[in-house]
Amino acid sequence: MAEQTNTEDNTVLSRISLFNEHVKQHQQWQRINPFSHYSVRDMPKPSFLKDQYGTAPPGSLSEQRALQAQVLSLQEILQLCELINEHCTRDQSNEVPEISIKFGELFEMYNHISDKLLGTLLCARKHKYIDFKGETLFQGRDDAEHVRLLRPFEQLRTEIVDKIESLSCTTVEGPVEHPELRDNTEVS
Repeated sequence: MAEQTNTEDNTVLSRISLFNEHVKQHQQWQRINPFSHYSVRDMPKPSFLKDQYGTAPPGSLSEQRALQAQVLSLQEILQLCELINEHCTRDQSNEVPEISIKFGELFEMYNHISDKLLGTLLCARKHKYIDFKGETLFQGRDDAEHVRLLRPFEQLRTEIVDKIESLSCTTVEGPVEHPELRDNTEVS
């Protein structure tokens, strides 16, 4: 009987220590959480390395959502490049044929797919997949401007698909569960 009481005490003590550890982790998180303070002055000043600044904490849901958003953005860029390649005019005067399409035509075609053409164009230009004159393009004013692929489409496709696969293979560790804290008694 005394032995059974001793094991029950150890089980209870282990659950209490796990709970206290969880409380300490929560208090640590609340100390750095900007929404848990009445005043920003109470919050300790965070210190980041240069490569960590502006990124989600590792293993967080924010990091997982950021990876999903990057994959979605790359998929939209791939779809845009595919559309340009399918409906393009090819200029054979150079050694490397230029694949381009007028912005007005592209706007009309892409409008049926998505309403985010300009954002996708800017993102694709940032990644050096496409190019166009000017800082941005406006419907009506810039309909005659050419949007061109910077490399052959097959090369762009393999590059983008490789990036998507590398991002898809990145795993984000989920929050740590403590099954020891769960009550293992089944309710009949």
